[in-house]
Amino acid sequence: MLLDKVRVVDLSRVLAGPIATMVLGDLGADIIKIEPPQGDETRTWTPMVDGESAYYLSANRNKRSIVIDLKREEGREIIYKLVKTSDVVIENFRPGVPESLKIDYNSLKNIKPDIIYCSIKGFGSKSSYATRPAYDLLLQAMSGLMASTGEEGRPPVRVAFALYDIIAGLIASVSIVAALYDRTLSGKGRYIEVSLYDSSIFAMSYIAMIYLMTGKMPKKMGSAHPSIVPYQTFECGDGKHLAVAVTNERFWENFCKALRLEELIADPRFKSNPDRVKNRQELIEMLSKKFKEKSRSEWIKLFEEYGVPYGPVYTLDEVFNDPHVVASGIVGEVKHPTLGMIKQLLYPALIDNVRPKPRKAPPRMGEDAISILKELGYSDADIEKLISTRVVCCKLS
Repeated sequence: MLLDKVRVVDLSRVLAGPIATMVLGDLGADIIKIEPPQGDETRTWTPMVDGESAYYLSANRNKRSIVIDLKREEGREIIYKLVKTSDVVIENFRPGVPESLKIDYNSLKNIKPDIIYCSIKGFGSKSSYATRPAYDLLLQAMSGLMASTGEEGRPPVRVAFALYDIIAGLIASVSIVAALYDRTLSGKGRYIEVSLYDSSIFAMSYIAMIYLMTGKMPKKMGSAHPSIVPYQTFECGDGKHLAVAVTNERFWENFCKALRLEELIADPRFKSNPDRVKNRQELIEMLSKKFKEKSRSEWIKLFEEYGVPYGPVYTLDEVFNDPHVVASGIVGEVKHPTLGMIKQLLYPALIDNVRPKPRKAPPRMGEDAISILKELGYSDADIEKLISTRVVCCKLS
C-alpha cells in the first residue's frame, strides 16, 4: 500500500477528522485512534445495529483503538511514546484544549521535530469566531449554501449529510499527504490547520465566484443551474423524476428530437444556451408538461437512443441496485468482531486498477489497547497497572 510506512496518531472524533484518517488508512497508513474514556461520541448516535452505530461504522475502518485518559500524566506519556514512532498527529479539539493537555504542536514537535500535525478547527484559531461551535448545519447556513439551495419562496434547505465535514476531511488528508511528500525532500515537519468554515466557502466554488464577479445574489433554483438550461430534474408521467444536462448545442438538438419537439431547435427564443437562460421560464413550463407524457423508463430509453445526458433521481435502494454501482466494487465488506460481515463504502479510486480493500473493521472501543501498549514497550505489569488505575480503558463497547 502507498502509505504502509506511515503511522498516524488520531486524536479526532465525530466526522471531519475520522474521515481524513480513514482515507489515510485506506491508503495503507497505520491509524491509532485515541479515544477518551467515554469514547468517540458517534458510538452512541442512532441508528444502532446490535449495539453498534451505523454513523460510527461509516468513518472508522482501518484503525486501531485505544482509550486513554489524557488528563492523567501517565496517559499523556503514552501519547508521547506514540508520537516518537509516528509521522502524523491529527486532532479537532476545541481551541485551547491541546495546549491544556500538553499535546499541542509545540509540545509534540519537541518530542519529534519532524512530526506533521494537522488541526481541524471550526473557524480557525485566528478567527474572531474561534470559540464558537461549528456544526455542519451552521456551516451550511453561513456558507451561503442554504440560501442558494431549495426553491424560491421556500424555507432554507440543508444538504442531507454533513457535506462540509467530508470536504474538510478530504482537504486535511490531501494536505497531510503533501506534507509527507515535502518531508521526504526537506526533512521538516509541518503544522496544518484546516478550517471547516473556510472549507465550506471554498466548496461553494462557482456559485460564490458568480457573486464575486457580478455582485448578483444567487437565486434558489431547486435542481436547476444558474448558467445552463435545461439542466435540472423533471417529473415524469409515473411520478418519478429524471435529471437532464443539456450543456451544448449538440445535446440540445438531440434532446429536442428525443422529446419530439424538433420545432424548438430553430426557435429564436431557445436557439443558444444564453437564449434558453433568458427565456428559462417559458421553456421549462413547456418541458415540464412534455415530460408528464411518458414514464421515466420510457424517457430513459429515448435519451439513450438520442445520446442525451440524463440521470434518474434514485432512491437509495435504486442506487445500490444500479448496474454500475454493483459492478464497481465501491460497496465492499469487512469482518466485524461482533456483527460479522458488514458493508462498507470503499475508497473511491483505483490504484493500479485495484480498489483498496479494508484491512480492519471499525474498532470496538479500546480493543487494541494491549497490543499497542506492548508495541510501545510496556510490560504486562505496566499494562495491568494502567488498566487498573483507569489511565487506559479496555472495556469493549
